[in-house]
Amino acid sequence: MGEAAALLVGADRAVPWADMETDCLAHVFRRLDLEDLAAAAPLVCRGWRRAAVDPSLWRALDLRRDHVARFMPWGALAAAFARRYGVPRFALAGFLRLCVARARGSADDLALPPLLASPAADLDRISLQCPRLRRLALPQLPAGDEARLAELVPRWPLLEHLELDAKPSASFPALAAQLGRHCPRFASLKTSGAVKPEDAAALVRSLPRLRSLCLDRSYLPRQELLTILAGCRGLRELSARGCVGFDEGDEEVARRGARIERFDVGGSKMIDEFQDELAAGDELCDSYVDVM
Repeated sequence: MGEAAALLVGADRAVPWADMETDCLAHVFRRLDLEDLAAAAPLVCRGWRRAAVDPSLWRALDLRRDHVARFMPWGALAAAFARRYGVPRFALAGFLRLCVARARGSADDLALPPLLASPAADLDRISLQCPRLRRLALPQLPAGDEARLAELVPRWPLLEHLELDAKPSASFPALAAQLGRHCPRFASLKTSGAVKPEDAAALVRSLPRLRSLCLDRSYLPRQELLTILAGCRGLRELSARGCVGFDEGDEEVARRGARIERFDVGGSKMIDEFQDELAAGDELCDSYVDVM
């Protein structure tokens, strides 16, 4: 609340805070983070509460920032809710419900941290209450929820960008097909994982007009990369840094990527050197188990 008060003092010393127009307050409150909007500003007075619940302030919901500190039971946000709202047990799921409710269907940018206790329930709620999403970032999901993600895509017809911490292993072709069929504005994908032949084929078949693709730190065989480069002719940006499966100095890869405005494959190697050393004589190790 200190930051909110300081902002308003600097904005206009002659006008009592409680008497300021709601639109003016909301404009100032756009500089506050979600914590102050939820647990500080609404408690100052009725005028501040009206401004703090303005749906325009809740359109961008990035819950990843400092998520470990923010959503632990001993964190400052949990303490604020316990002190001011009498909430005995603070959880990310409850805060997510509050944020989505305040947005009143207007949320267009949502990023979730890797602390989802009930991913299925959270995804269902988001799909039903956030129909205007343009950007969505999700943590690694259990296999069952990965598969269901494709079923939820039709509920986000305005989706333009999807970010997945881990690429769905078996359901990615179905996901790509749904994005291509139900999201005409979809243009940007960021994920990491093992890119299989069927995954590369799905990108070419379902998302040929993709403009931005990031596959950093993936297992990306050379042939799959060449398939993507040949089929996704609308790409303006492709990042495949630190991948395993092709060499960053591959001449054909460089030639096919030359037409792309931002093309970066720095640090990518044909094989994982550490894994190769182990295979030569040491015990085997699944050093890339997280992307396989």
